Amino acid sequence: MLNCYCRHPYGRRCLCLTSLFFIALLSTAFHSDFLSFLTGQPMEINNVQYYFPVTIKSLNSSEFSHIYSYENSTQSNRSLCSIQSDHRGPNQKVIGISVYGSSSNYTDNAMYAWESSIVPFLIPLANEVKTLLPSWIIRLYIDFTGSTKSQQEFLYNFSNVDICDIHNMPMFGSSLVSYLPGKMWRFLPIFDPFVDFYLSRDLDSPIMKRETETIDMWLSDKQKKYFFHIVRDNKQHNVAMLGGLWGASPGRARHYLFHIFQPMLVPSIARQYKGAGDQLFLSDNIWQHVKTHALIFDSYNCDTLGGQPFLSQRPVPDNCFLGCIRPCCINTTSSSSPDLNNICPPACRPIDHQDWIYC
Repeated sequence: MLNCYCRHPYGRRCLCLTSLFFIALLSTAFHSDFLSFLTGQPMEINNVQYYFPVTIKSLNSSEFSHIYSYENSTQSNRSLCSIQSDHRGPNQKVIGISVYGSSSNYTDNAMYAWESSIVPFLIPLANEVKTLLPSWIIRLYIDFTGSTKSQQEFLYNFSNVDICDIHNMPMFGSSLVSYLPGKMWRFLPIFDPFVDFYLSRDLDSPIMKRETETIDMWLSDKQKKYFFHIVRDNKQHNVAMLGGLWGASPGRARHYLFHIFQPMLVPSIARQYKGAGDQLFLSDNIWQHVKTHALIFDSYNCDTLGGQPFLSQRPVPDNCFLGCIRPCCINTTSSSSPDLNNICPPACRPIDHQDWIYC
């Protein structure tokens, strides 16, 4: 079966991926912690037990001894980032972003040049987070290849940005570089004992009020039963989870989240999702285990994929959506007529705002 998705419309960053099927064949003893996960033992969330089967590729026994276990995590006094992150203490709210320059072995985006893209993207993003999500910290999981010393030093000047050098990670050292795809580096806060809330985002996309309203709602005690957060805001967002538009709360389901994401720390599994395979990893391994525990907002595919309407109308009808590439959402004085093809289905509009034809 061929799955096609696109983070951005108009043919940008589109990728068609063939789904991978794994056959369970477990014949070797390894971490009891990981074994219970793979064999489908009950998992407790908010004092309720859930059973979920997992189908996974058989593994080489040499990998088991190197797997970062839940016990490793809970007994560690280190964050999975840096000393700077350690000093922030527990209960952190973190936005994870993967960063790699155009000289890196891990980039698939020629725009990511240090002098013209990485820093100019980070400056407005850090300001938006400071204004709209003031209690959140950006973590840059970064490969410094191709950067100068001054460019590296500049990144340490942001009060709400922590730098996580992928070549020098607490607990992992440089080992992740050999197998974990760059776009999945940003998922690492899932395993961090210091992180209670986490968002996966893209460096080149703005944070806007339309998005943070849904995040604030998710954080409220009234929504504590939801340990996952998903948004889809474009016609092309026609897959269950986009790599840079989801979040999770380890503080609400730490053990459960640790185990469903643990396959990404197994080299033979992680290597199958190289390049832009982060989204396929989410589809193969995560979606089925979180879809009933997720607070979802969807402006176009709510009927087929599920989700409720956004809490406010998009600020600009055209080329303005969560996950868009800068510059976007700034043409508020355009005299041209909006594209009628962007009208969203009535089912995806709020009941009391059916006049929001662009949601």
